[in-house]
Amino acid sequence: MAKRARRNKKAKPPANYRDGKIDNSRPDSKPALIALLLVVILIGSGLYLTSMVDTEETVANPTYGVEAELVTNNHNAEPGGETDFVLLVRNTGSVTDTFTISIKSNDGGFTIDVENGFETIMLSKDSLKPLLINVKTSSSAEGLLYAYIEVTSGGDSTKTAEVRMDVNTDYDFGNLTKTGDTVDVHYAGILASNAKLFDSSMEYIWDNYQYRRAGVTDGNKHTDTLEARHIGCVEAGNPSENCDGSKGMIDGFDSKMIGMYEGQTLAVRIPASQAYGEAGSSSSDLAGEDLIFIIEMVNIN
Repeated sequence: MAKRARRNKKAKPPANYRDGKIDNSRPDSKPALIALLLVVILIGSGLYLTSMVDTEETVANPTYGVEAELVTNNHNAEPGGETDFVLLVRNTGSVTDTFTISIKSNDGGFTIDVENGFETIMLSKDSLKPLLINVKTSSSAEGLLYAYIEVTSGGDSTKTAEVRMDVNTDYDFGNLTKTGDTVDVHYAGILASNAKLFDSSMEYIWDNYQYRRAGVTDGNKHTDTLEARHIGCVEAGNPSENCDGSKGMIDGFDSKMIGMYEGQTLAVRIPASQAYGEAGSSSSDLAGEDLIFIIEMVNIN
């Protein structure tokens, strides 16, 4: 009688880690992972609650306030002409706030434009920001005219500041500058980031302007006009036959002088790339800084 063949027991297949089947002999790491996740969540929650408490303590009973002033005032502008003012806005409240710049009244019948992108600004507490206001007079303007700018707190609309811009329209501009001219100007330069003065030839600025960059003192005072040669010129004959040489001013300052009238005051915001270059690109301590200049065209040589 033939013996029944004994069946060999099939060996267990090896654990297949690719399909997620793990040998039961391996310790189960799920509880440890869950515990770690819970710890992370609890720590994160604690930090969040702590930050909430700190924030509430910081903004408890906030106060709001604003101050505003002009860097220069009493500008000359012939009928149908224009001039620029630089407005300074300071947050005097205890928290970061937004401020809206608007025209409160316009008795002079001006066309007034707040610098594009600066109609509403955000300032941290105690900070200061400059912006440009352009004023165009009507062709029929006569005498000393004025308008009021109002700055309003977003946190408390009852907190406002106003400034009066005065323009003398009993005035005739002189000649118009063109590429290749050599001109004399007065100027004042401030940092666009915080309105700190870094240089000026205007005596009024030295005597009255209180915000100065570190190291700028009365010992730096000078009031002679600045001679800017060959404005708008790259080199002799380029881009105009009027060019006898190359310009000597930074690009943004130089280009603003072209098309100004003698006796006119304008302002310009100059990005770092058109001033002293981006940070680290030059040895100037103004590298990386956006600048604002007030320029008074004195005469064409």
